Formats: sequence, structure tokens, C-alpha cells
Amino acid sequence: MKILLAPDSFKGSLSAGEIIDIASVVLREKYPGVKLTPAALADGGEGSLEAVALSLKAEKVELPVNDPLGRPVDSCYLINKKNNTSYIELARASGLSLVMRKADIMNSGTYGTGELIRDAIQKGSEKIILFIGGSATNDAAMGIAHALGCRFLDSKKDVLEPVAKNMTRVREIDMSNSAIKSGEAEIIVASDVNNPFCGRKGAAYVYAPQKGANGNEVADMDRGLKNMSGLFKKQLNTDVDHIPGSGAAGGAGGGLAAMFDASIVSGAELIFELVNIKEKIINTDLVITGEGMIDEQTANHKLVYHLAKIAGVYGKKVYAVCGFFDGNESLKKKLGLEEVYSLAENKDDINESITGAKGRLKKITRKIDLPI
Repeated sequence: MKILLAPDSFKGSLSAGEIIDIASVVLREKYPGVKLTPAALADGGEGSLEAVALSLKAEKVELPVNDPLGRPVDSCYLINKKNNTSYIELARASGLSLVMRKADIMNSGTYGTGELIRDAIQKGSEKIILFIGGSATNDAAMGIAHALGCRFLDSKKDVLEPVAKNMTRVREIDMSNSAIKSGEAEIIVASDVNNPFCGRKGAAYVYAPQKGANGNEVADMDRGLKNMSGLFKKQLNTDVDHIPGSGAAGGAGGGLAAMFDASIVSGAELIFELVNIKEKIINTDLVITGEGMIDEQTANHKLVYHLAKIAGVYGKKVYAVCGFFDGNESLKKKLGLEEVYSLAENKDDINESITGAKGRLKKITRKIDLPI
């Protein structure tokens, strides 16, 4: 029997690669003749670079950059010199995981991610694929743009520090020294969310509280995003308010679309294309996928939902292993899942399942009954 192991990471506990390694050992012990095909997946957030690294031949480039608070941090990206394409994960330089205990969103920015992009361009990359999930920031890509030579000016023409608190003060965007001129480099933003730029469903109100912002800070950042939106319309002739996903990564999606003509795409669908998931599904008998939480939100076009829909087209059954399954038989059917295996038994058990994820994954994988 041929099985495709295609999980997303269990955020906070196991990477997709670790899940594949553990599950492979257990399944081969229980079913010695099984043939396993690994395909680490991601949705545009943390783990996306790993999925690319496991599926494509690309060189790893390491360099020190600035974290969201301007402190030095070692980071990396991938470059494929055959097609002059670089793969960059925003979370590696501007991610929430880098500042969890010292989160200060008003004084945070994406400058470090811009340093990665600048280095990739200097090394000859003509296309940048930027995975933007997991950010600690809400700066509308000001930091990225600043690292690429752009400047944000206040009413006195003074250069502003490219952090969230200064979005309301920007009166002009100086693009004259941009490292990315028209047509020189293409930026593709791979997003894991589809939120608008500003407003009640926008970047600040929906995601900033998760990054440590209080009510006043959220309101201030939303005003800043509205100010930036107006400048993008007036100066750059781009209406980010009508671009789906422009609110991703604290408005970085919209900022990159306006300042560098970036296109915003589904991170999951892009990863599927990069790893050639359709061909892998066609050539398998069963798909085993998974992610940290499977609940009603999974049906909002999350990775497991996307994967199960593709598998369904080709008549393949899908099993899912997750950190916690908050659902019932009706949800399984809605998601197109044949079976769901959960590491945590209930919500009160989630924290223990995270800390003991490796052992629990081994245990739950042994319970998987293949239709052999």
C-alpha cells in the first residue's frame, strides 16, 4: 500500500519534518510492506521554508539580521540559482517567536525581513517568494521597504523610524532610492490569511492583540494603517483596501503590493504547487495529513481542507492526525476526512499534549488502522 504523509507543522511542538519522521518509523513497524511518500506542507506561516527545503533543491543562505525590535538575530533563506528564485520566511527575521517575552508591537518592524530580501536581490534573485505568516509586527511593510532603500517622511520631511507607532505620522513615501526598480524583481507574497488591510476585520483589530497590543494600541495602529492606505492610493495609485490578504502580517501584504507591485497568493496553494502535491496524491492509495488544531475554522480554506478537497477529486481517502480535534462526525464529513486522530483527549489536555507531543504522536500513530 502506498501512503502519502503530508502534514503541516503542529505549531509550538512539532515541525512537519518531525511528524513525518516519527510517523514513518511507527507505520513501518506496524505495516512492514507499506510504501511511504513524504511531503512536508505549510500554509505560508512558520514551517514554510522547511517544506520548501525538503521538496526543492535550494541553497541555504545564512546571515545576521535585525529582529522585530532591532536586536541582532541569526537568520536564513533559500536560493535556487538555476531559476534565480529565493524563498524567504518572514517569521525567521520578524516573527512573534523571536520576541514572545518582550513583545512590543508599537516599536516593532519588519526591517530584518527586508535585509533578507536585499541580500537575495544582491545575489541575483529575480523572484522573491515571501511567506509572511507568524509575524510579530504591524508596520505595513515599512521596515521591509526601509531596508530596500525607501524612506518614510513626516510633515517636516524628516525620516521616520519604520515601526508601527509611526504609521500615523507618515506624510510622504520616498521611493527614489528603492533597491527594487520596476520590473527588476518580482515579489510573491504567500499568505496564510485573507484579511483586509484595515478596519474591524483588518490587520490591527484581528491580529495585533495576539501580538501583545492593548485596545488603545490597536486603535492607533488601525488609524496608522488607514493613513498608509491613503498614501498608497494618492502616491502609488494602489487601493490596498480592495486587495484580499492585504492585512496579512500586520499589513505587510498590502504594503508590499503597493510599494513593490507584489502579488498576494494562498500560501497553502503555493506550497502544494512547489511540492507537486497533485501528482503525489494521484500516485498514492491513502493520504495522511494533519495540523495542530482541527475545528470549524479548518473549513475556512485552511491547509487540511484544501488537501482533502484535492484528494477527493481523485477518489483518495484522507486520514488526519492533529494536536486536538474540536469537532464531531459532521465536521469530519464537511472537511472530507475519513478518520481523525487527536493527540489531546480534550481541551484541558492540550498543554500536556504539546509538551509530550513526540510520545503522543508515536502512540496515536500506532492506533491508525490502514484499509489493507
